[in-house]
Amino acid sequence: MNYIDADGDLTLEADEQNGVLRLKAVATFDDPVDLTPDAARELAQQLLRLADEIG
Repeated sequence: MNYIDADGDLTLEADEQNGVLRLKAVATFDDPVDLTPDAARELAQQLLRLADEIG
């Protein structure tokens, strides 16, 4: 399962084989990745769901 937000700057994936979640935030020129409050809540829910799946 993959989760993508912030116009593709933020990705989340479960690596079940290694038992880890991989979160990648990428922006140009060291700019931060901005999340709206709704996007942050969605990311939190996805993190919890994926953590339950692999752990």
